[in-house]
Amino acid sequence: MFYKYMVVEEEGKKILYLYLNNNEEYSKEFLSRENHMLNFYRKINNYIQNEKIPFQGDKVSVVVNGIVIDSFDLSDYDNRKDKLVELLQVDSGISSKFIDLNHSTGIIERLKLDEYIFGVISNEMPEIFSEEALKAQAVIARTYAIKRLSRNLPIKDYSNDYIYRNKDYLKEIWGNNYESYVSKIKDAIRNTKDEVIKFDGDYIDAYYHLSSNGKTEDSSNVLKFAYPYLKSVSSSWDIDSNNVGHRIVPNDYLSKLLKVDIHGNTEVKLIMKTIGHRVKYIQFGDKVFDGLLLARRLGLDSNDFSVSVGEKATTFTTRGHGHGLGLSKYGAEGMAKAGYTYKQILNHYYPNTYIEKEEYYKSGI
Repeated sequence: MFYKYMVVEEEGKKILYLYLNNNEEYSKEFLSRENHMLNFYRKINNYIQNEKIPFQGDKVSVVVNGIVIDSFDLSDYDNRKDKLVELLQVDSGISSKFIDLNHSTGIIERLKLDEYIFGVISNEMPEIFSEEALKAQAVIARTYAIKRLSRNLPIKDYSNDYIYRNKDYLKEIWGNNYESYVSKIKDAIRNTKDEVIKFDGDYIDAYYHLSSNGKTEDSSNVLKFAYPYLKSVSSSWDIDSNNVGHRIVPNDYLSKLLKVDIHGNTEVKLIMKTIGHRVKYIQFGDKVFDGLLLARRLGLDSNDFSVSVGEKATTFTTRGHGHGLGLSKYGAEGMAKAGYTYKQILNHYYPNTYIEKEEYYKSGI
């Protein structure tokens, strides 16, 4: 069945790659995997034992023609009792369609859409968040994935916003809470089955950020284009002391970066703020800087900042975390705790949009 194997260490974890002779042999079992999954685990386990492969990990990936077409976690199979222990089950419909996930290692992994959504929610939303906040993130992640697929664009595990985490990583960080957190996130995915966010018949660009400063930002102040559904809205639910950050920058470094002599008497003047109460333009000495670009160059939490110049260092005090576009994750949690549903949360942070069930996907993912 398998003609060779390779054990590789990735991010401190060992992964066993099993190379299949051809796709036809595997596809018969794969297309009816619910009936044959146990049998496939048996074959993997037998191959490891027969070949005496020195592998003590859990992650096994099946490779056909250089592409990972499926991955298995050996901890899901109890070889002593010859039964499956725990699998992430997905419902029928678009949720069970397959996608190719491009990993930062260069490996392409084929997995179900709901499994990808699970990995994104697990990374992007704190697992202790309320059910309605998790549902909102599920719809966002599904919208992102399907929009990428509809345009034949790759889906990566390391994009700027949508970062995917696999089960091995989650088991390590969740520890004894793993099963309860898995169940909670799976419920959020099932309870929003096939739902996506649209504007004027098309999938939206569902930007989101960690926390706001009390208002979200207008897309015209961050992106090249203004989006009707990425408008500045109030977000009072996530205003608290945890949104305040500080960064102290030595004046000699800041002087080189800005090419302005920064010292205790340097004049700093706020020129303009955005509709989202973030710095649009700010002046140091005789030079004016774009607030968003400056915040990014300095690694500030956001471009809502104030400046205090000392003799040896300058302190930047920020409010909120992220670019401020779209949904605020902590704002969504605040709304959920206040009794809002996930649909109300999404409609608030993405005005002029609507939620639709994507039951028939034309591209056939």
